Amino acid sequence: MKSPMMSALVIGASRGIGRQIALTLARNGYGVTVAAKTVESTERLPGSIHTVVDEIQRDGGVAFPVQCDCRQESDVRNAVRVTHERFGRLDAVIYNAGAITWQPVLETPLKRLDLMLDVNVRGAYVTVQESVPVMLQQKFGRLVLVAPPIYNRFFKGKTPYSITKVGMTVLAMGLANELRDTGVSICTLWPATVIQSHVTDVMHVPRSHMRTPDIFADAVCRIVQEPTDKLNGKVLLDEDYLRSEGVTDFTRYRCDPDVEPPRMMPRALPDLTVQEEHEQLNILNKDSKL
Repeated sequence: MKSPMMSALVIGASRGIGRQIALTLARNGYGVTVAAKTVESTERLPGSIHTVVDEIQRDGGVAFPVQCDCRQESDVRNAVRVTHERFGRLDAVIYNAGAITWQPVLETPLKRLDLMLDVNVRGAYVTVQESVPVMLQQKFGRLVLVAPPIYNRFFKGKTPYSITKVGMTVLAMGLANELRDTGVSICTLWPATVIQSHVTDVMHVPRSHMRTPDIFADAVCRIVQEPTDKLNGKVLLDEDYLRSEGVTDFTRYRCDPDVEPPRMMPRALPDLTVQEEHEQLNILNKDSKL
């Protein structure tokens, strides 16, 4: 049955940041489609689409599980379709799915690069292609890609991974030009500090070095509720965005309540615009074969 409530599709929502995004959106009145590849929780990979939906429903929220391998166009298409059919609208899409290998170029096999390209860049691209037409038709929608700012230090020691994540950032920045004045907007969001997750637990990252995923989820929740298109094409960091919205106390996000975690992101990022930003090169025309 269709519902007039705002709806959100969270892809990559079975654990960690994605799980918390789904929980936070549900607590703020969104009907949530919890989409991910994992349908069964295991000791090695705790959490699934079903465990997250159960958490939301126990908390009084509305959620549906959808199995979604973001490498399969049909799965992404189905997740978008189910969300739209269940809720009658598609207000927010958060692409949190990701594959990661932090290794230099010569130590990253082509097979691993292909996986990161498929999950990070291609998956985000398919998600955009499937969800944007629905949002354009309703003249409203917010897309958030979990992707980083573009700056040189980020590439060091993990160039293959960086290629795929920065590709997502380029997708958001470029698509924003096509979405201007449509009521639909896209941006990226990235954590300013290390965020606690299953991966950080396995790696035994000290709690004093991390924040809880609530900070990221709170930022997402504010972004998708932004009534204007001022965030269209923006590359955001969770802490900095929340500060711009008037948040000043970040102590509640500490994993260690007595220690403020170190910031891993630069405090100032390079401006990628150029003097000729708004000049148009009319190289191609309707008869061009390029």
